[in-house]
Amino acid sequence: MSAEAAELIRAHARHPVGRDETAPAEVLGRAELLTPTCGDRIEVRVSGGAGALSVSWSGRGCEVSQGSASLLADELDGLDAVTVRGRVTAFLEAMAAHDAVSGRAAESVAAEPLGDEAALLLVAANPVRSVCATLAWRALRDALDEGGLG
Repeated sequence: MSAEAAELIRAHARHPVGRDETAPAEVLGRAELLTPTCGDRIEVRVSGGAGALSVSWSGRGCEVSQGSASLLADELDGLDAVTVRGRVTAFLEAMAAHDAVSGRAAESVAAEPLGDEAALLLVAANPVRSVCATLAWRALRDALDEGGLG
């Protein structure tokens, strides 16, 4: 992992964005996922309206899962549901398409351009860390599904 990408993830884990242990009054969608191999747990909540969603999360886990959840909230909070779903799909597809043999991340497969979350692609070659990096993103996808959003 590049030093810059590692520092971005570390900074988000230490000073998380969007972390809130209390659920908003009106939750449109919520999903909680657990990684059975390491015990990381993330709950993602979506509130707001069609024009601008609010994304919050709570949970515990390793630096990668916590940094990833913070990046997710930082990058996606305030965007509309269609854009949020597109960014989540693009990130998950890019993680899945990572070329573990060459060690190159497949950001180019993403239909939507990636933001700072592209730093997480550098952990995709490690299957265990990849699960940590995608945990919050998969939870957000499930929360969007639950709320019928995007």
